[in-house]
Amino acid sequence: MADNTILLFLANTTNQNQLRDWLQSRYQIIEGHCIADLQQPFQLCIIDGQILDRYEAAIQERRSIDHLLFLPFLLITSRRDVQLHTRHLWRTIDELVISPIQKVELHARIEILLRARRLALEVNQLQQSLLVNIQMWLRLAVQSAHIGLWEWDLTTNRVFFSPEWKAQLGYEAHEIIDTFEAWEERLHPDDRERCLNTINRYLRQPWPDFTLEFRLRHKDGSYHWIQSQAALIYDQHGRPTHMLGAHVDLTARKQMEEEQRQLTEQLFQAQKFEAIGSLVSGIAHDLNNLLVPIIGFAEIGMLEAPPEGELYANFDQIRAAGIRATALTRQILAFSRRQRLELKLINLNQVISDFAGILRRLIDKRITIDLHLSPNLLPIMADAGQIEQVLLNLVINARDAISGNGTVTITTALVQINENAVPHVPNLAAGRYVMLQVQDTGCGIDPAILPRIFEPFFTTKPQGQGTGLGLATVFGIVKQYYGHIDVQSVLGEGTIFTIYLPAFADVAPIAAHEPFTGERLIGHETVLVVEDEPAVLHLIASALRLYGYRVLEALDPQRGMGIANSYEGAIDLLISDVTLPMMTGDELYRRLTAQRPGMRVLYVSAYAGNEPISVSSERLLTKPFTLQQLLQRVRAVLTVG
Repeated sequence: MADNTILLFLANTTNQNQLRDWLQSRYQIIEGHCIADLQQPFQLCIIDGQILDRYEAAIQERRSIDHLLFLPFLLITSRRDVQLHTRHLWRTIDELVISPIQKVELHARIEILLRARRLALEVNQLQQSLLVNIQMWLRLAVQSAHIGLWEWDLTTNRVFFSPEWKAQLGYEAHEIIDTFEAWEERLHPDDRERCLNTINRYLRQPWPDFTLEFRLRHKDGSYHWIQSQAALIYDQHGRPTHMLGAHVDLTARKQMEEEQRQLTEQLFQAQKFEAIGSLVSGIAHDLNNLLVPIIGFAEIGMLEAPPEGELYANFDQIRAAGIRATALTRQILAFSRRQRLELKLINLNQVISDFAGILRRLIDKRITIDLHLSPNLLPIMADAGQIEQVLLNLVINARDAISGNGTVTITTALVQINENAVPHVPNLAAGRYVMLQVQDTGCGIDPAILPRIFEPFFTTKPQGQGTGLGLATVFGIVKQYYGHIDVQSVLGEGTIFTIYLPAFADVAPIAAHEPFTGERLIGHETVLVVEDEPAVLHLIASALRLYGYRVLEALDPQRGMGIANSYEGAIDLLISDVTLPMMTGDELYRRLTAQRPGMRVLYVSAYAGNEPISVSSERLLTKPFTLQQLLQRVRAVLTVG
């Protein structure tokens, strides 16, 4: 502790007290209050700007007395005054810390200065005892710190590398010849010109604190990051004769910085996807509410118009456009991972085989689609339509990447993922997965844009030929199934997309209800419809009346409860939006069933997967829907319960 005595001499009492609290557990602390305290025995003095200005001459005098032993002074200064005080560096002070003070940084700078002082003490002792052997003793002093020393004689061009210097690069002492060329030839090609130019400038016009970072080739062929710090030694005429320096291996620190950068980038990407997902989810909600009456009233018009007439064809065009818009909203929701799924166990091979004909019709005849489907697949829990959407986007992407003749290969396999078994799947839990791979013989993807290919609205295609939603949609669907997607690409050789989806074994298939069709859609029951979108309310009510139901309508839950309380007959079914003004559809249903316990419920929602309440798929109809879907779901709820 006596060798680590620190004098705290600050005019700012707040900083003085804070530093005393931080440092007293590790160092012997003495506090200065007047100029005489500078004569106390200490190994390091910490001052601030006011003390520096007031006692500069006294500080320089104390430093000159101990100049052979190096007595360091550390300045605490504000960012505003840092330029004002840098003129004192190496003349009155040796280092500075900018406030607000960071505890970790302060400890690091104190340890560096104390280590430098201890090193100076050791050198002084060695000079006094055995000056001719100073290099040997200095090597021993720095060996434990893993610092590689070097010396360059500028008059003879001879160079000395310490054994530790060579050990940093994996060599024994006798394996590297001590020449400047031995260092230069191991420089990374990208660093050579910069380093040589910096050294030449320094020799022509030296500056304090020479520091240079570069990469040196290790014996095993890898490159290590090195920080070199150096200083010049002058003769009695002021001419530089030697350049002394030390190498510190920064490779581990650089790796940690790179890992931190990657983690930060991943966090940024996740936040960006979440923000875009929230935006498009809101857009899709409003669009879904608009599509319900567009599709529904077009279908009602088709029911009332002669099938062979022009009016029928016009209504059919409106209906088709609405359904295409529905597909677009589902695609938007897929990449935002907010789409409600109708999940069931499916055989991936069967989906691919059934869809292959459509895929072949979509691509150029010069492009061949080869299927390599493993016969031993387990089922996956997925929405078949979404899997088709994944295949469609990947195959179209492959088609656009192929110029002339080419091949798209679709492969499936059952794989077992163990810990560290698949290096490029770092976030995948161990277990069995069904692998889907789409490989093309196209132009490949530029490595510079590879990290961005799953970003929404990012596309390399000419304007008007791509929306940038294809791969973003694939990414969203895969993540929705707790899977993983990997891409490997080589320019000029093609691209491989590999998808891993959790496999399911020993799970019974999900039973499907036989749909209601034709006359079975007609009903006679009484239905209360509560919907705050007037167009949607009108469409549902019109469709139900058209098929024989008695309909009670309300635009908000208060009116709905009022109608239910005043209506004397039975109300068989409540159709309610999930989200209503002042309360949810579930709250409305619970209040009504307190007086009408036999009433059943069907919820409708435009949120498509992120509804504010938990609703089973049998009792939820997502917007937009067709008349057939509405009437089938109504009958199913009334019949099955």
